[in-house]
Amino acid sequence: MIRRETMDATRAAMIGSIAFTVILVGAVLWDEIAPPPIADNAQEIADFCLGDHSNIGVHYHPMLEIVINEQQVSIPANTGINHDGCSMRGVHTHDSTGKIHVEMDKKYNVPIESFFIVWGETFNENQILDYVVDEDHEIIVTLDGERVYTYEDTVVDDQEVLRIEYREK
Repeated sequence: MIRRETMDATRAAMIGSIAFTVILVGAVLWDEIAPPPIADNAQEIADFCLGDHSNIGVHYHPMLEIVINEQQVSIPANTGINHDGCSMRGVHTHDSTGKIHVEMDKKYNVPIESFFIVWGETFNENQILDYVVDEDHEIIVTLDGERVYTYEDTVVDDQEVLRIEYREK
């Protein structure tokens, strides 16, 4: 009887180890192939008025880099501050480094389009600022160095670097 119990315990441990390994491998593979997060409504996020810091549920900082024909574009300081009757939008800047402050009442999948709406500038697959894609120029978007094709719908999170480059083909 003792021998059978030992075999059952060994079998259970093996099955548990195999299950754990399958789950772990599945999680790693999912992280690699999972689709990007679906962006929440950009206009609603752009319209969010923080007012003051009393209703902050999340606060994080993605970075935005814009390069036009090999020239870095400065992101304006205080974009979204004292904006259209709101003392501070939920998506704003304090300086010109490209550091975007996302300060919202709760966690949203914030698309970069929200910042461009607040800024009053255009960004999509065909245009960045006043630069339009044509037969000689393209827009390349990377998130933490990986090419993405979600353009204005790209969801940005803490410490991620979104680079938008308009360049010759």
